[in-house]
Amino acid sequence: MRAFKAVRLTRYFSILSFALIAIAGTALGLSVQDQATRQVTTMAHRHNEAMSQVFINELWPVFSAFVAGSSGRSAADLRTTSETLGLGTKTSALMKNSDIIKVKVYNRYGLTVFSSDPSQVGDNKRGNAGFIAALAGQATSALTHRNQFDSFEGSRVDVDVISSYLPIRDGGQVAGVIELYQDVTPFVQKLQQVLLKVVLIGAGVMFALYLMQLMVVRYAQGILHTQETALRESNRELDARVEKRTHELAAINSHLEEEVLERRRAEARLDHLAHHDPLTGLPNRLLFAEQLQRSVSKAERHGHQLAVLFIDLDRFKDVNDTLGHAVGDELLVEVARRLTGQLRGGDLLARLGGDEFVCILEEIHTPQDASRVADKLIGRIAESISIRENDLVISASIGISLYPADGMNADNLLRAADTAMYQAKKHGRNTYHFHTPEMTQYAQDRAQLERLLRHAIESNELDVHYQIKMTAADNACPSGVEALARWNSAVLGPVSPVQFIPVAEETGFIVTLGEWVLRTACRQMAAWRASGIDVPRISVNLSVRQLERADIVEVVRSALEESGLPPDALELEITESVIMNAEDAISVLKRLRELGVRLAVDDFGTGYSSLAYLKLLPINTLKIDRSFVIGIGDNLGDESIIQAVIGMARSLGLSTVAEGVETTRQLEFLRHAGCNEIQGYHFGKPQPADEFLQSWRRATPTQELV
Repeated sequence: MRAFKAVRLTRYFSILSFALIAIAGTALGLSVQDQATRQVTTMAHRHNEAMSQVFINELWPVFSAFVAGSSGRSAADLRTTSETLGLGTKTSALMKNSDIIKVKVYNRYGLTVFSSDPSQVGDNKRGNAGFIAALAGQATSALTHRNQFDSFEGSRVDVDVISSYLPIRDGGQVAGVIELYQDVTPFVQKLQQVLLKVVLIGAGVMFALYLMQLMVVRYAQGILHTQETALRESNRELDARVEKRTHELAAINSHLEEEVLERRRAEARLDHLAHHDPLTGLPNRLLFAEQLQRSVSKAERHGHQLAVLFIDLDRFKDVNDTLGHAVGDELLVEVARRLTGQLRGGDLLARLGGDEFVCILEEIHTPQDASRVADKLIGRIAESISIRENDLVISASIGISLYPADGMNADNLLRAADTAMYQAKKHGRNTYHFHTPEMTQYAQDRAQLERLLRHAIESNELDVHYQIKMTAADNACPSGVEALARWNSAVLGPVSPVQFIPVAEETGFIVTLGEWVLRTACRQMAAWRASGIDVPRISVNLSVRQLERADIVEVVRSALEESGLPPDALELEITESVIMNAEDAISVLKRLRELGVRLAVDDFGTGYSSLAYLKLLPINTLKIDRSFVIGIGDNLGDESIIQAVIGMARSLGLSTVAEGVETTRQLEFLRHAGCNEIQGYHFGKPQPADEFLQSWRRATPTQELV
C-alpha cells in the first residue's frame, strides 16, 4: 500500500511540476515578447515621426498646393500631376537609406493623393481609424507582417513593417495626413532569434530543474516521511516566486493600460471644458458661436428660418446679494435643467455667462413657433424653485431675433436678440419681445452714453476720486489710497461707474480712460509727496483691454517717469477675469512686476481662476470682494470664504485687503481673521483730491507738522 502511494505521489508531483514550469515559462516568454515588440514599435514610431517632419520640412512646400487642390480629382489626374511634379522621385530620394519603404499622402477627406505605389492613388481612407486619429492631431502606428509588399525598390516578400499615420500641420492646422511604412524586418528577425534563444535556454533550465526534482523525489521515496516537509516547502517557494512575477507583470500591464485610458479621459475633459460651461454643463459662448454660424449656413442653403432666443433672468443679482453665490449657482443649474427640458433634441441651449442664456431654434416655419417656445420657457422658469430651504420665484426676459429678417450672420442675430431682450425688460420683464428695426430706448441711451463718454476727457468732465485704505490693526492708520474714475456729464449729470465702465470696456475706450486715470493718479501722488504728504502707495485698476495691449508695460513705465513717482509706490489691481481672459497674462504681469510696481488681484473669489494658476502669478496682494464682506455676521459661508482667502494668502506670502467695509462688526471680524488692510465707507468714501487730502491729514495728525 505504501509503495502504491509513493508511485502515485511521484506521478502527480511530476505532472504538477512540469505544468507549473511550463506555465511560468510561457507567461514569461509572452511577456518578454510583448515588451520587446512594444519597444520596437515605439522606436519605429519615433523614427517615422522624425521622417514625417523631414518630409514636411523638405517636400511639403511642393506637396501643399497639390494636396489642397486634390479634392474631386480622378486617380489618373492625380497620378499625372504627381509624375509631372516629380513627387515620386523626390520622395524616394528623400527617404533613401532611412528604412522608409513606402510613403502615402492623404488630403483632409481621406483621398490618397500620392503614393509611392501609384496603383493606390485615388483610394479613400476616410473611415480608417489611423487616418481619423491623425486628422485629429494624434499619430498612430501598427506592426504588421506582409507576405508581399510594394516598396520604393520594388516588390518584397515576407517583410515586417511599421505603418504610421501622422498629421501634416500647416499654420497650426492639420492640412493632411502622411502614412509612412518602415521596414523593421531585421529588428523583428533579431527579436525572434533572441526570443528563441531565451525560450530554448529557459526550457533547458526548466527541464533540467524538472529532472533534478524528479530524481530527488524518486531517491527520497524510501524516506518519504522525513523529506515530505522540506519538499512541500520547496514547492511553495517556487509557486510563490512564479505567482509574484506573474502578478508583477500583470500589474505593470494594468498600469500602462490605465495611463493610456487616463490620458484619453484627460483629453476628452479638456475638450469638454473648452466648449462647455463648468457650472451648468451647457455649451459655452465659444461652442454657441460656432454652432450658430453652422446653423445660419444650413438655413441659408436650405432656405429655412431660424430663431435666436436671448434669455436673461430678472433681478438675479438680488439672489446673489441676499442668499449668496452658492444659492445663485444652484439656481442657474436648475434654470438650465428646466430650459433644456422644454426644448427639442435638435435645439441648442448655451450659457453665455452670468445669468444669460441663449437658444437656437432651427427650421421654424413662422415667428409664432419661436413665441410659443418663449412662452413655455417663461412659464417653466416662473414656477417656484426650492433651494436650501429657500422658495424662490424668479422670472425671465427673452429677446427673439429671426434669420434672415433680423440678420444674415451670427453676430447680427445675437446682437438683435440682445437688443430685443432689453426691450422685453423695458416692457415690464417676465415677457418676450421680438427685435424690431427701430432702435430701442435702451440702445438709444447707450449710444448717447457712448458718444458723450468719448468726449468726456476733452470736455474735462472726468475726474479721479481717491478712497483711503487703512491698516487693520487696533490703532488703524492710513496705508494707501485707490484711484477711481468719476464722471459728471454736462448732459446727463453724475453718471455711475456701474453705467459707464462697462460701456468703456465694450467700446475699447477703457484703454484711453485707463491710461488717463493712471497718469493722473501718478501725478497726484507725486504732488502729494512733493508737498510733504507721505502717502505710501496708490492703487490703479487695469482692465483686460489694457492688459492685452502690447505697449502696456511701456505705458506704465512712461507714467512713472513722467510723474517721477517711484515704482514701489504704484499698485496695479487686476481682476480674476482679466487674468483668465487676457492672452499671455502671466508674461505681461511678470514684466510689470520687473518694473518694481506691486500687483493685486481685485474682487478675488468672484471668478473661476484655478488656485494652481494663482500661485504662478507674480502678485503681492489679494483683495477680498465686497460681496463676501457684506455677509459678515449673517452668512457663515461668506465668513469661511474670507478666512480661507486670508489663510491662503498668508501661506503664499501675500497681503490681503478687504473692500466694502462699512460697519464696526465687519472691521472687528476682519481684524480677528488677520486681514492686513481695510477699505470702505467705514473710513471714507471716494473723494476729490483736495477733500481726500483733508481726510488723510485728519487720519494722520502727525503729518500736519510736516
